Amino acid sequence: MELFVDYWDPDVVSQISEYYPIDGFTTNPKILSSANRPIGELIPEYRKLAEKKNLKAFFQVTADKADEMYRQARRFQEYFGDHLIMKIPAVKEGYKTVRLCRQAGITTCITVVHSMPQALMAAKAGASYVAPYVTHIDNIGADSVEVIRDMITAFDTYGYRCKVLGASFRTVAQVDNLAAVGCQAVTIAPEMFEQLITHSSTNESIEGFQKAWTGKFGSRQIDDLLPVKWETATD
Repeated sequence: MELFVDYWDPDVVSQISEYYPIDGFTTNPKILSSANRPIGELIPEYRKLAEKKNLKAFFQVTADKADEMYRQARRFQEYFGDHLIMKIPAVKEGYKTVRLCRQAGITTCITVVHSMPQALMAAKAGASYVAPYVTHIDNIGADSVEVIRDMITAFDTYGYRCKVLGASFRTVAQVDNLAAVGCQAVTIAPEMFEQLITHSSTNESIEGFQKAWTGKFGSRQIDDLLPVKWETATD
């Protein structure tokens, strides 16, 4: 499963990449609008981060007509190169844009997806990713896990090389559920990464290890107990 950070701050993304095996970062117009720095200053930092860490960078078009969406995609492709994944909304003009992008070799993600037919149309049009909004799907009375399972099954059935990128999570349990049905990628908020690996039983066990160790060895660390000199296997 690919892991992406859904956030605007390149410094935060970089810090997360030091601890977790992320594959890139995702943005959208709403996320970028929440940034407390000028976007014009951030874009060069996004490119530098993507190149340095070899990350995928998702940006969404803001135009509403296919020709303008395509023009924006072309400009971003020229700037970000192969690191770019251009997000295109799941609307009529968007599907046309995906087909234009495919012809130009621009990788795309159809976003704001709420149904399996939307995703199937995106895969057939040539999108590399579809991004279903998990919480949104649940909020409209559908079962997001079943919807995404159907997407994965349909792609496998028809041989589409398109990945499902789960987005808009409210809980870690939602991520767990998608992983269990084979969702190929998720994008989550920065704070959710620690939630994914934290477990009270793990913490309790580690505290037990530490208590037993310090009770026997005090402040010494395990490498302090290595011999000062030792023979290697080749000596």
